Amino acid sequence: MIKKLSLVSGLIISNQLWGNTLNIQTLESNFKQSITNDQNAKIVYNGKIYATQKSNQALWEYNSPIIKKIYYKGGKLVIIEPELEQVIYAKLDKVPNILKLLQSAKKISDSDFKTHFNGIDYYIAMNGGKIDKISYTDEIQNKVVIQFSDEKVNHLIENSKFSVTIPPDYDILKQQ
Repeated sequence: MIKKLSLVSGLIISNQLWGNTLNIQTLESNFKQSITNDQNAKIVYNGKIYATQKSNQALWEYNSPIIKKIYYKGGKLVIIEPELEQVIYAKLDKVPNILKLLQSAKKISDSDFKTHFNGIDYYIAMNGGKIDKISYTDEIQNKVVIQFSDEKVNHLIENSKFSVTIPPDYDILKQQ
């Protein structure tokens, strides 16, 4: 349960990065996502994110400790799990206009911002005009920290990066 909810939370956050406040239109970055539950059990994921504000798309490529791709486009998810040979189609119906959220983020120091959504405070630390990390406590009290490295901000990301290819022998699941 810790895994699934926090991975989706990461997707929501990827779209909270947009807006005039932080002036980020595209993002390509390595990430390290650590999730610590209320009993101090911790899991750390590594991967790469590609996101674009213009077409409202994101791709989270997890490469350890599991391999997984999560595609986001306008409130819809496609999750490809090679280790399980399955694809999950899901909707995020309760995602608001994320751009408005970030536009309302308040600068709390020279390099830190804070925004609030659905009862959760998100803290965004910037370094040299780039996102250093995002931290928050999710709805089931997991402490989540996503650290970014080797960022490329506001550069061209080909639309083909967000094309979903599903192997024909994978099971397909649809969630409502």
